[in-house]
Amino acid sequence: MFSKNDKVSVRQVEILLILDLFSVSTLSFPRMAAEIANQDAWIAVIGATLLAFIYGYTITSIVKRFPEDTFVEFSSKVLSKSVGIFLSLLFSIKLSITMAMELRIFGELVKQVLLPRTPIEIIMASMLLTCAYLVRKGYECNARLGEILVFIIFIPLIVILLFVLPDTDFSNLKPIFTTPFPRLLKGSYFLSFIYTPIELILLVGPLVNDLKKARRVSFIAITFTGIINVILTIITVSVLGPVGTKQQIWPVMTLMQIIEIPGAFVERQDALMMIFWILIVFSFISTLMYFISFILTRILKAEEHKFLVLPLVPIIYLISLIPDNIVEAFNWIEFLRKYIRILFLLPIPLLLLIVAKIRKLGESIEEK
Repeated sequence: MFSKNDKVSVRQVEILLILDLFSVSTLSFPRMAAEIANQDAWIAVIGATLLAFIYGYTITSIVKRFPEDTFVEFSSKVLSKSVGIFLSLLFSIKLSITMAMELRIFGELVKQVLLPRTPIEIIMASMLLTCAYLVRKGYECNARLGEILVFIIFIPLIVILLFVLPDTDFSNLKPIFTTPFPRLLKGSYFLSFIYTPIELILLVGPLVNDLKKARRVSFIAITFTGIINVILTIITVSVLGPVGTKQQIWPVMTLMQIIEIPGAFVERQDALMMIFWILIVFSFISTLMYFISFILTRILKAEEHKFLVLPLVPIIYLISLIPDNIVEAFNWIEFLRKYIRILFLLPIPLLLLIVAKIRKLGESIEEK
């Protein structure tokens, strides 16, 4: 840890990236995989993880050429200032919509499972204001919180999943490789967008004390999250079956409801899973809010991000209220997946990397 709130260690970035990767579509991920590939869902997840390594490699390659700059600065240097600002604003808008839809899904699920009598507006506003308080304290504060949350979340989650093994029926995974290869490939591409938070590495250059390890950070985070996703998909499809998994909006929550823990020291495992998920979403929304304010700070050349945090709260809140229901919220996410999410994962970083090499701009840390 560091004395100032604008520097974090490589290990802290690694932890935050794992939490961010795990937060996106965690509860509904097995359903999406099963809709694509039925019992071959776990194969599609492996394919998605392999694609994520390509995204991570491309993003870290351009970031390591400009270790003192964020996406705002090096995109302006490589292309032009006007194009760089346009791309940065597009990046912040994309992050804002992602954050708003994540907030809306969070509100819908909390209301459904934990607080049925509480207005969803109150649930979302409470989360936003709590996140805003954390974000104003700086990125290092979020990183220190992540170091605590990673143990609170993953260790109990792994222990709970062990109790579901007696109910698994691995015959539900047979026969394998029945999904046509083109559909499996297309499905892997679609599922790879759950690794979208990798794009946040485009912004962490000046915040990390040792950017030489940026590629290792991304690969470790992707590997860890990929293994958890594959295991979670295999267990969910094995217990619920391909058809049962597709019929559930939140299959992971259904999986938790059928677990029987010896001694019954936990009465509702689904509520326990909700607590873990709330903590992950809290970390993810805080991270997105920080980086949105961080991008705007860099564009405006302001000294600090604090004064931009509170004005973001009502904007994100209003965007989250635009969908009439959770189905429309998922439609918004679907739109982002199809047309916007891939932009900052591969095409734009790859374009910047190619142009930077042609124009001989920046210098890789390894070359130095």
